[in-house]
Amino acid sequence: MPIHKHKGDIFDLDAAIQHMAHWLPSQGPIKDFIHHNTLHAVQHFPFHEGVAVAAKVFGARSYLPLADYQQRFQTGRITPDAIDWAIAQSGCSTQDAQILRDSMFKDDHTSHHPPISLANDGIRNAWVNRLEIDLNALVHPVMFRLLSNYLDQGISRWALPKNGENFWDCVVRLTLNSLIPLYPFHQSIVREMLRENPEQVILTCLEKIVGDESLYSQYLLEVLLGHPGWSGMVHIIEGNPQALLAPRMISLKQMLAVELACELAFVDKKKGTHFLKIAELPELAAIPLFDEDHLTPQVPLKLRVWHEAMEWSLHSELLAALRDQPAPKVAQAAPEVQAIFCIDDRECSLRRYLEEVHPGVETFGAPGFFGIDFLYQGLDDVYPVAQCPAVIKPKHLIKSSTTLQRAPKKDPRQDLSKMHFSAHSMARGWIYTQTLGFAYAARLAWSVFRPATKLPGIRTLSELEAHGNLHLLRESDEPNEDGYLLGFSLAEMADRVAGLLRSIGLTQNFAPLILAAAHGSSSVNNPHFAAYDCGACAGKPGAPNARAFAWMANHPGVRDILRQRGIDIPDTTHFAASMHNTSRDEMTYFDEPSLDKSVHPQMQAFKRAMGIALERNARERCRWFELGPQTPDNKVAHRHVVTRALSIFEPRPEYNHSNNLYCVVGRRQLTRHLFLDRRAFLQSYDPQSDVDGELLAKILSAIFPVCGGINLEYLFSRIDNSMYGAGTKLPHNVIGLLGVANGVEGDLRTGLPSQMIEVHEPARLLIVVEQCTDVIDQALVKLAGLREWVDNDWVRFVSCDPQTRALMLYGQQGWQKITLPSALVAPSAKRSEAVIVGQTKTIPVHQLTGRHV
Repeated sequence: MPIHKHKGDIFDLDAAIQHMAHWLPSQGPIKDFIHHNTLHAVQHFPFHEGVAVAAKVFGARSYLPLADYQQRFQTGRITPDAIDWAIAQSGCSTQDAQILRDSMFKDDHTSHHPPISLANDGIRNAWVNRLEIDLNALVHPVMFRLLSNYLDQGISRWALPKNGENFWDCVVRLTLNSLIPLYPFHQSIVREMLRENPEQVILTCLEKIVGDESLYSQYLLEVLLGHPGWSGMVHIIEGNPQALLAPRMISLKQMLAVELACELAFVDKKKGTHFLKIAELPELAAIPLFDEDHLTPQVPLKLRVWHEAMEWSLHSELLAALRDQPAPKVAQAAPEVQAIFCIDDRECSLRRYLEEVHPGVETFGAPGFFGIDFLYQGLDDVYPVAQCPAVIKPKHLIKSSTTLQRAPKKDPRQDLSKMHFSAHSMARGWIYTQTLGFAYAARLAWSVFRPATKLPGIRTLSELEAHGNLHLLRESDEPNEDGYLLGFSLAEMADRVAGLLRSIGLTQNFAPLILAAAHGSSSVNNPHFAAYDCGACAGKPGAPNARAFAWMANHPGVRDILRQRGIDIPDTTHFAASMHNTSRDEMTYFDEPSLDKSVHPQMQAFKRAMGIALERNARERCRWFELGPQTPDNKVAHRHVVTRALSIFEPRPEYNHSNNLYCVVGRRQLTRHLFLDRRAFLQSYDPQSDVDGELLAKILSAIFPVCGGINLEYLFSRIDNSMYGAGTKLPHNVIGLLGVANGVEGDLRTGLPSQMIEVHEPARLLIVVEQCTDVIDQALVKLAGLREWVDNDWVRFVSCDPQTRALMLYGQQGWQKITLPSALVAPSAKRSEAVIVGQTKTIPVHQLTGRHV
């Protein structure tokens, strides 16, 4: 639908704002940094068309530069067979295909240039150029200061708004009641206008600035997309005030009213009361407007084919390895230990090393909230936080307490890193700055020479006190004052434990010891820390969920209910909880004193094997770090990753999901002997226990938005880091605990900083499901709107037959058989450490043929 109105139409401000909000980023406050599809606004288009539409709207690149693809071909990372496949997928005729093939290897230094942005090079830009006023440079600093102070979540010692005061009323109060005028709202043309409501102010300003109702929506959209970070943040908070720990009342309408009033004030100050309106621009007819005619996707065919060829080259490496996997074996006796990890791609390599070190361990993959959705409030937490995927609204609240005597908290005035004072004054602040500032300067200078020294007073992020007790069993069905149930009933616990066990296919052959292994990350130089934790836990570490799952699965009452439902957990099986710190490669074990003595030998053997696996995992990670030690000594590598996490000067403490590429939904036998280079999300699934696709539908409903969202945010942040990403993190400042901005008056940066994606290969996620196509079709029918992920090719979707290993690719034309060249065979190595020697780039999928050691 057109974003602008034609003359004679009645302008509906609310409808216009609702439509424009669809184009805004959906990245929430930094405490809940959840990966998502950056281009969600165009996800209803097929992938390449959607990318092309977004490129025209935002003025962004759609693909890598042509030279990048050609260089990958020269080094063998794009194969001739993949180019043939990509050309065949393009639908070209035989004659056009040959012309296209010839043109692909010619130099072209302009094909990747981004198109002119409809959002930033439209009527507003033409108007300010005609007036010779840099309106953004005047208005944005004022708006960003007002927004950051109003929405501040704890950086400022004083709160700007009064209790219950919305953004508009706050600005009006500051303008009308302050002794010092609030610049530029003291201009007479604006000061009196502020006594009206926000909608009337917007309409008045539009009439004075634009002068034609058919252009109102176009102008408002250009204003919003002039600072998409702040606009998107306001929209998120408007729809969900609880996204903030200290809720604020703000709306896009209020923000637009303040901003348009600010624009009018500056224009009046510079040009007086009479100035040229946008409707009077001589060049108005030549300016493209934001409507369907100008959103027609123009896909650069040559770059599209190159990108498809790059992706298919990478995807074929896994598909060939899966094709050659042996037929599944009949389940043997229960292993010594079973460990349930998050499906996170960083756990892929740790599981591989653990299984190499300890053949008696069987690993599973599941979303890291372990199927238990709740709000969690720790010992020192002022507010509870959600420990489940963002799409789930938890109804239960779990609190932590301790039976141990805790040391009294120190006076914050004795801790330099928590310097707050009970009284405030300008003189006192100046004295403290001049005196204590020298102490901070000395500490900073010392840290230059000893960057690994941990800064005093800064708790390591994502750590959970192991002695805390979780109150899980509900004692009353009465909700608290906020409407939450305090704990779970036994039946609710059984529902969640059974749901997880059935989804991963663990309903029999239980080991004596089963570990629920959560994950989190801790580093000092990382404002995006929530992006490094568990996405299934709303960007939090998953330790509370792992502990809750283990406690529930151990409860006799829960086991009695499970037994009635066909899941008979032996009395000799015991569950325990742990957490993997992915930045430091350390493992924390919880509630060990309560663990049954009969499984102490298994636990000690597991911990020894895990210690070796963590060191090997650290060495594999070090090959990516430019300053990382390229050494066969695993202990040296492990010390290095710990040092990186503790260094305030290290902008790359962890590459996180960089180079994520695959997601395999199936039994561990399918991937256990594959080296996947830390690139795969691994979801356990037993195809034999899911005849109607019910379990698969639930799995895919999380896989598509979570794993697909992670993949696409990395892809687009890598394709165009200046537009879809956050740029380099070096000039970033944390603003109001909401997000990051360049300097103190920049727009909030969305997407990922360059230090997280600079080594990433931007290819779409390949999801392989070990199941026949008939069952997958039944599962897809149950997914409703989520089907656009596969129907529009935002992820690649492949079926791997559980018996024959035949591969089928899903697309807009349905299922098609995948025929890979017989010469395409995965290289082999005896074990993981033999694969990574001397490697500093992504490594193709390898078959591991050696014995576990």
